[in-house]
Amino acid sequence: MAKLTDTQLVVLSKAAARDDGLATIPKGLNKGAAAKVAASLVSRKLMREVRSKPDMPVWREEDGRGASLVITRQGRKAIGIEDSENDESLKPLEPKSARREECRQPSPRGHTTNVNEPRSGSKQALVIKMLSGKSGATLDAIIEVTGWLPHTTRAALTGLRKRGYNVLLEREGGRPSLYRITSAQDRAAA
Repeated sequence: MAKLTDTQLVVLSKAAARDDGLATIPKGLNKGAAAKVAASLVSRKLMREVRSKPDMPVWREEDGRGASLVITRQGRKAIGIEDSENDESLKPLEPKSARREECRQPSPRGHTTNVNEPRSGSKQALVIKMLSGKSGATLDAIIEVTGWLPHTTRAALTGLRKRGYNVLLEREGGRPSLYRITSAQDRAAA
């Protein structure tokens, strides 16, 4: 598959971060550019167009009817968030709770949160393994291993936080910043 533009990556990442998988138009993107981005993503089967309902973000309007974009499984896979082993990119998305196994982990405040585990062998699983190590990982190390661009890597770290992982950023004078996933034991000791 051909590389994605920064705008396409932003649209896919934001849609993947939403529970409903709907895309929103990035700020500063005019209607013409939004139409080109949408057409490209739909033609590559990374997103699909659906008729907008009242509570859905509208991507474009035609003849008074709104159209929304929904990320497909193939779109999630393109940005490294795929968790299904079958290529069912043209089927409608199921709710996240039906697609992923959930495990309960305590949050830093003592509450219980759901952590959505990625598919084993995926790039996200590799990132989680790197961040779970005692020393953590730098942004450059994650970029080197995954082949992602820096902004995609940061978006993936944000996605891990939204999945329920406690991703910490540690900055020490003059040294590269380290990202770590803390365990319940680490949080209790702190």
